[in-house]
Amino acid sequence: MVQSMKMKLTAAMLASGLALSGTGVLAATLVPGLGGGGNDPFPASLNGSPSLAKCNTGTGGASFVQCSNWEDEGGAPGDYSNAFTLDYTQGSAGYSFAWTFDPSLVTGAVDVLYPKYVAVKQSNFYEVWLLDQTEYFGGSIFTTLNDISHVSFYNTGQTTVVPLPAAGWLMLLGIGGLAAMRRRKR
Repeated sequence: MVQSMKMKLTAAMLASGLALSGTGVLAATLVPGLGGGGNDPFPASLNGSPSLAKCNTGTGGASFVQCSNWEDEGGAPGDYSNAFTLDYTQGSAGYSFAWTFDPSLVTGAVDVLYPKYVAVKQSNFYEVWLLDQTEYFGGSIFTTLNDISHVSFYNTGQTTVVPLPAAGWLMLLGIGGLAAMRRRKR
């Protein structure tokens, strides 16, 4: 009985530690059927999701590029062009890019929208990636597309994010509940 409680407590602490560290099992996933030929729909919506910002600095075949040319054409209320960073790095089979989002740098928006979709464009084709809940403030994606011309960020209309400190309070509540159960069984 005590061994079972110890195992449950260890599992709960491990799961909450992963949640607090931002490490998730989920990652950005390619969305079949949303990509296509031509330009991605920026500054219009993508699948009903308003556009946030677009990086116009393409890779041009370079092995590393840091985006310095951001655009915000009013897809969502406010200006998101200063809130993103984006770095491309070329690998042997394609490009990976790392990005960050700082909501404190969004100007003119009453409710800040968080990125949910990323569209990556190469020449006359683009693909769309769906971000999971651990990637609102940054992440990385690997694509086999070459010579990327731009990357666009979109939102699904979600304006709230559960802050990480809330996960800590939930962990403490769970540990307290386990302790209370243990005490009750004695």
